[in-house]
Amino acid sequence: MQSIIHRLGFIAVLMTTVAAFDLHATEAEESTLEQSQTEQKNKQISQQVSSESEAIIKDISQKNELIDSQGLSEKDNQEVSALLNLLHESAAAADWTTYFSLYHPQAVFIGTDDSERWNMVEFEHYAKPTKGWRYDLKSRHLLQIDDTIVFDEQLYSPAYGVSRGTGALVQTSEGWKIAQYHLSFPIPNDKAKRITSLIMQ
Repeated sequence: MQSIIHRLGFIAVLMTTVAAFDLHATEAEESTLEQSQTEQKNKQISQQVSSESEAIIKDISQKNELIDSQGLSEKDNQEVSALLNLLHESAAAADWTTYFSLYHPQAVFIGTDDSERWNMVEFEHYAKPTKGWRYDLKSRHLLQIDDTIVFDEQLYSPAYGVSRGTGALVQTSEGWKIAQYHLSFPIPNDKAKRITSLIMQ
C-alpha cells in the first residue's frame, strides 16, 4: 500500500513538472510571436517613414530648378546656369576667391540699400569680412540678345524670405562673366504703401 502511495506521489510530481514545462513553453511561444509581430510592425513603420521622406525630398527638388531660357545654345545655357549656381554656392561658403572670379573686372553689384552700388573693389571690401550669405534658387529666366545674356531669378533667403536677383553677363575670352548683379526684395502690391511709408520715415 505504501509503495502504491509513493508511486502515485511520483506520478503527481511528474505531471506537475510536465504541466509547468508546457506552460513555460507556451509563454515562450507567445513571447516570440509577440516580438515577431512588434518587429514586423516597426519594419512597416520604418518603410512608411522612409517612403514619406523620399517623397518630401522629391517634392522639394521638383520645386527648385525652374529654368527658362530663350536664345541660348545648349552649351551657353549649361555654362551660365552653372556659373550662377556657383555664385550662390560660393557666397554661402564665403569662398570669395571663387565668388569674385565669376564677375567681370568692371562689373557692378547693386545691393538692397539705396547706397549699395559698388564696383568690384568696393564690393570685395564689403564682402570679405563677412561670413557669407545664403540665397536658394527657386526659379531663373535667361535671355540672350546678341553677345549679352540678361537674367532674373527668384531666390529664397532664410533671413529675408523671397528675394530677387537680376543682372547681365557678357562674353569674354575666359567665357561668360557677370557684368551686373542686382539683389532686391520684391514688395507685394497690397503692402507697397505701408512698406514704402516706413522707408520714407
